[in-house]
Amino acid sequence: MAFLAGIGSAIGSAVSAFGPALQVAGTIFSAVGQMQAAQAQAAAQRMQARQAELQGRQNALQYNRQALQVFERQQRLAATARARAAAGGVDPFTGSPLTMQEVNAMIAGREMQIAQENAQSAIYGGLAESQILQTAARSTQRVGTMTALAGLAGGLYRMGESLTPTMTNNAPVVTATPTTIVGP
Repeated sequence: MAFLAGIGSAIGSAVSAFGPALQVAGTIFSAVGQMQAAQAQAAAQRMQARQAELQGRQNALQYNRQALQVFERQQRLAATARARAAAGGVDPFTGSPLTMQEVNAMIAGREMQIAQENAQSAIYGGLAESQILQTAARSTQRVGTMTALAGLAGGLYRMGESLTPTMTNNAPVVTATPTTIVGP
């Protein structure tokens, strides 16, 4: 039984001796973990920023396709109007047939302009969202680093406080935990 008590005492002494080092290592590992978590979150936000930019460009392509479809529809309407007028023996480039073609062209022009403006808005909206997410990523990384460093400094301070002797009635008092040695 005394042998087990001796082993327990030896283990207790070893833990007391290595306790501060383990405390420092734990504090450092915690700070590194916090910084890595902040970096991972920032990387995710950067990926979202790229996706937002790409989504804006995809929307712009869609609006440009709409503008092209409007243009093609206007060309078909103009060709149909010319063909009908010519089939009826009317000059397609004068009078009512020409007026109808001009009105169709004007309406199509407005629709194309709106689609192109929508395309530009989609690009700018995607870029704006991307910039917001990039800023959030930088902020997340900074805050994570600062939090980790503050935690590291606080942990080291607390460890230093627990190992520093204090003065009571002009006599130093050590606040570290004493170990008990049990003899044979």
